[in-house]
Amino acid sequence: MEAGMPKIACVVVTYNRKKLLMECLGAVLGQSVPVHTLVLIDNASTDGTRDALRQAGLLDDPRIIYRLMDKNTGGSGGFYEGIRMAREMDVDWLWVMDDDTIPGNTCLENLIRAQRLISASDRGNEKRPISFLASAIYGPEGEYMNLPTVDAKPSGNGYAYWYQFLQDGIVNICDATFVSLLISMAAVRKCGLPNRDYFIWGDDGEYTTRMTRFYGDAYFVGNSVAIHKRLNAKALDIEHETDPKRIRMYKYLYRNNAINDRYYKKRNHVAAHCVRNILVSPLQLRKKHGFDKMLALFQGNWEALTKYSYFKKYIDDQIQ
Repeated sequence: MEAGMPKIACVVVTYNRKKLLMECLGAVLGQSVPVHTLVLIDNASTDGTRDALRQAGLLDDPRIIYRLMDKNTGGSGGFYEGIRMAREMDVDWLWVMDDDTIPGNTCLENLIRAQRLISASDRGNEKRPISFLASAIYGPEGEYMNLPTVDAKPSGNGYAYWYQFLQDGIVNICDATFVSLLISMAAVRKCGLPNRDYFIWGDDGEYTTRMTRFYGDAYFVGNSVAIHKRLNAKALDIEHETDPKRIRMYKYLYRNNAINDRYYKKRNHVAAHCVRNILVSPLQLRKKHGFDKMLALFQGNWEALTKYSYFKKYIDDQIQ
């Protein structure tokens, strides 16, 4: 490794996508800047993932630490475990992604370049530490995907400063998804671990918001590019969802997003909005797959009300 280069552990979470996983691992291990360690969390795959890894010789690769979970703990459980393991290592940054993320050859290198540029810059007067940097994500056909939220918080004079590195293709953001995200280990030590009980959707939004709220700034890096080969590249929308199995998962989306809004945005109307969604959930019965949609809407909003205190305590307890 080049002198002065940071030590980076990559965390990849997989479940029953061995073909995409092999492509993902090949892209990670073939980066222009090498990773120090690759922590691979297998969420109890049943499609022969472990055999495929063994046949490819990846289980014998000294860079790879393979952890086979006892059961599928969802994306949130997988990232919890991977980040927990990486936190015990002698590394500076964590590069996290799903198994269907295919980073370009210079994806990691450009994230590191951006981090160095920001750290060395004297632009502006908001010298907060860096929480994480996020890549530009596109779908298989060039679709825009996994867009982070621009951070419009004010600088010392009251104006927002999200454009301070715009000339370098870098923008301040306040949250992102676990799709090619370079996270500072110092931010992890300050802000703890993701909530594994979110299961899927919203866990990355909560965790990254936690870091920008309680540790430091985050950045979107335009020339760090990865392809997200998700089966459906469209934004999540239960109204147009046709897969009953996927529809039932939407309860996590409703629950987790409501909890995040209530905790971070302090929106007083969130609880009332959940009650309204519960009351109108039977209207979903008029639609195709209506029962499954009604159940997801009802359960997600009910749990957002009844389990909020549990999730709030977890977040509070993680922050050092």
